[in-house]
Amino acid sequence: MPNHKPQTTALWADLKQLMSSVVAEMNRATDLRSRTSGLECRFEDNETVVVNKSSCPQMCVTIRFRAEAVDVDSRLVLGGPNEIERDFHESLTIDVQDSPASLRCADGDVFTVDQAVYYILRPFLHIGTAGC
Repeated sequence: MPNHKPQTTALWADLKQLMSSVVAEMNRATDLRSRTSGLECRFEDNETVVVNKSSCPQMCVTIRFRAEAVDVDSRLVLGGPNEIERDFHESLTIDVQDSPASLRCADGDVFTVDQAVYYILRPFLHIGTAGC
């Protein structure tokens, strides 16, 4: 693991734990499960979390921990005769000036760990079944 500040390491540990808990809760809640068809959350290594939706439309979000930011890469695959893939990338800057540490998106919004998990997972609730 690269040399991270204790605050950023704690933020990442909280983010991973909460991401796993929220995905599990989304899979348990009938209304959310009906919208996502179920999600998988797995840890590729100490610095990578992958959340995957394998039903159509497929979506995969990879969250990577870096020294100064958390990178969020999303891939959306719309099925059908003209399959379309869309890739999105965003970096959430880690801000350790405040306690606890927070994350900031490119347009300046600041998120607690709880808010960041919602922000990262929200596309799974809004992709619908278009193109399937």
